[in-house]
Amino acid sequence: MSDTRIRTALVTGADRGLGYEIVLQLLQKGFRVYAGKFNDEYSLLDDLKKDQPELVPIKLDVSIYEDIIAAEKIIREDSGYLDLLVSNAAFMGGPRNDAIGGEEPVDYDLLRFSFNTNSAPAPVLTDVFLPLLLKSDFRCLHFTSSEISSVRLMKRTGGMRYAMTKTALNVSVRMMFNQLRPLGFRFRLFQPGWMKRMLPDGTLDPRARLDPKQSAEMAVRLILEERPDEDRLALVDYLGNELSF
Repeated sequence: MSDTRIRTALVTGADRGLGYEIVLQLLQKGFRVYAGKFNDEYSLLDDLKKDQPELVPIKLDVSIYEDIIAAEKIIREDSGYLDLLVSNAAFMGGPRNDAIGGEEPVDYDLLRFSFNTNSAPAPVLTDVFLPLLLKSDFRCLHFTSSEISSVRLMKRTGGMRYAMTKTALNVSVRMMFNQLRPLGFRFRLFQPGWMKRMLPDGTLDPRARLDPKQSAEMAVRLILEERPDEDRLALVDYLGNELSF
């Protein structure tokens, strides 16, 4: 790749929180960033665009295949290549009706939506964008996972829906790693920690432990740094610690 060619990144789930902060930091590092917008309640990306010519907000609901195809077309026609894919979009909320024998039956539609947002998009995005990624020598794939994805460490009885989907994500990343690492792809599987929720005006809900900016700093650091053991897939948290998965 020419030294003068700007690096490009696609970040899904970029409306707020971790995704938004990753967008900010990639822009500061000189990337052209295609930022996936999902939640119309948030205008942070639109406001940021006024001062950031290398930011391209795009409509992207990762649970809708047509949105992914449309995003690929935008990037292909605009840049013609992609250096970095950050698969970050996730659905954590919804009613707590995922317990076996709970007061309400398990909501199958919500469970399916969670898989279609948290798990299935990772391999689909990678497959759709593979031709553009192969045009790069950077070839980095970043996936936002969770500490509750580990089967070995699982002690919880609640929050089954989210945990299941992140475990499925890890399996897909492992299989993609097996296939694509020989082609020079670098993989980042990241545990961002319990982050404060970002509100529509950009302020943070005081509940939770971590400012999304802190987590994003580690995520971008891991993306940009070459690991000495790239041939080994690792789940790394916001402190740089490796976790069992």
